Amino acid sequence: MSIFAGVYARRAGQQVPPQLAQQLRAAMSRHPEDAGRVQEYTDGRALLLTLDVGALGGTGAYADDGRVAFAAGAPLLQPAASAEPLARDDSVAALARAIGGDEALRACRGTYCAVVYEIAEQRLHLITDKSGVRPVYCWISPDYLVFATALRIIEAVSFCKKTLNMQGIAESSCFGFPLGDRTPYDNVISMLAGEHLAAEGEQLRRPRYWRWDEPMTPAAPGPGPHERLYRSFQQAVRIRLGADRSTASFLSGGLDSRVIVAELRHAGASVFTANYAPAGSQDQVLGKMISDRLGTHNTPLVRTAVVEGDPYSKATVHEWLKLPEYQATQPARPRVLWSGDGGSVGLGHVYLNQGIVDAMRAGKVQESIDRFFAYNRLALSVKLFKPELGADLTRLVNQGVLSELEALKPADPGRAWYLFLMMNDQRRHLFNHFESMDLGRLEFELPFFDAEFLADVMREPFDPFLRHAFYVEWLKCFHPAVAGTPWQAYPNHVPCPHPLPAEATYQWDGLTPGEFSKRIAFSLECARGLLAASEFTRRFLGAFRMRLFLLALRLTGRDYSHQLKAPSLMHQYWTRTLAE
Repeated sequence: MSIFAGVYARRAGQQVPPQLAQQLRAAMSRHPEDAGRVQEYTDGRALLLTLDVGALGGTGAYADDGRVAFAAGAPLLQPAASAEPLARDDSVAALARAIGGDEALRACRGTYCAVVYEIAEQRLHLITDKSGVRPVYCWISPDYLVFATALRIIEAVSFCKKTLNMQGIAESSCFGFPLGDRTPYDNVISMLAGEHLAAEGEQLRRPRYWRWDEPMTPAAPGPGPHERLYRSFQQAVRIRLGADRSTASFLSGGLDSRVIVAELRHAGASVFTANYAPAGSQDQVLGKMISDRLGTHNTPLVRTAVVEGDPYSKATVHEWLKLPEYQATQPARPRVLWSGDGGSVGLGHVYLNQGIVDAMRAGKVQESIDRFFAYNRLALSVKLFKPELGADLTRLVNQGVLSELEALKPADPGRAWYLFLMMNDQRRHLFNHFESMDLGRLEFELPFFDAEFLADVMREPFDPFLRHAFYVEWLKCFHPAVAGTPWQAYPNHVPCPHPLPAEATYQWDGLTPGEFSKRIAFSLECARGLLAASEFTRRFLGAFRMRLFLLALRLTGRDYSHQLKAPSLMHQYWTRTLAE
């Protein structure tokens, strides 16, 4: 199943209100093909809804032995280290039957989330994978627990009254996502990585069946670390490929997608690749070069309108997947795409440097935070807010980061920032994609998020991974084309040793004049919209301050878009709370 949602009455004798049930059903999908396709289970106290968009094999559903279970994604439950992971539906069945303990949960290596309901006991279970890649949102009141794999579903239910969470808004404005289990709303949580939420009547427990900062078994003796991680990654790719002989993948001018495609080709698969990059950019030119070397059918794609902030233009991707050359190969799963998401942080350790890590090891947590913000040019711009509110929002961001870091207890304190990024930045990395699953109708294979591969990364000493140093050496384990073809490297990281095409543009060079003009026009439109929202501006910003800002935009032509990010985001969610 790709989407699930539901409600659980927490008090004995209560039933699911008909209005709430109807609103949940109506919010499941916005796609016209899904009318009448939503499946459900209810016993009066609980209502479980599910919709499969048909991209993955199997149904992702289980109903037997007095239990009902739905899973979004593929758990890939691996019964033993030497055994093949179970098929999707078999994994869901095994999880449902073993829901009383954590052993089955700890044996899963896939990206998934699941709901299990024990009918006789009237007990509800919600589960996220070890990295929390697929979201589960919960609106919690004393009487009801409403849950969904997309925040838009809970937002559409007027029964679920919501108020702004200022810390969630501030963190989203600074990082692009809230930290921990926060959302932009006070009484809506986003379940943590490796969490098993169990609801039995009024009792609600949220244990973590998996924590990445707990000690792990040492790496087995044998080959060196590069070869060990190559074999681990190779297995992550091959168990996801299964019997597929033809598949599709993104392929950029960087490293993450190229190692995936190299392994797919090594496994004998025919691979159709697509590159999302501006014409003439290094990303496009280098993507074409590695495609030629690996022997894929490559197509450059042009971005069109995206769906709800999703970085991938789904309409364009769907047209690409309809290419006669691809359809002629009869792919078993034609709406499954391979993606390198998770590689830059999980293996590349981007956003970190030695100074940030050393400060953490010395116990200088605030200094480490300051270094992290400076290195990544992070800041929360609060100039347009009323002064007291701006100061509060700034304090909340620092408080949130500090709290997250102090909650992590790795054996090497220097790894705390890596775990912070994995449990926040990477955990939320694809939330927009899953938010629009009903419209996009695409599933990703994400081998860099394979739980066993990530565990193998964390078994190794930390420092060699910084600046992509380990990664660049790791490339030598793959097909010679992988390390032998130029790639686009991150700034301040190990540079590519090969000459780069001089005429190609670099993606971190800044905006083109045309892009700059569009940003200024967008900023003007956004500022006018905030000024027109008189009640919001009066409460949070101040009309005089906004008029001065609008005047500065018109007269100077300078880029002040960063100052609009937090007010615009707050207005967006504030408006949604009024629509209750």
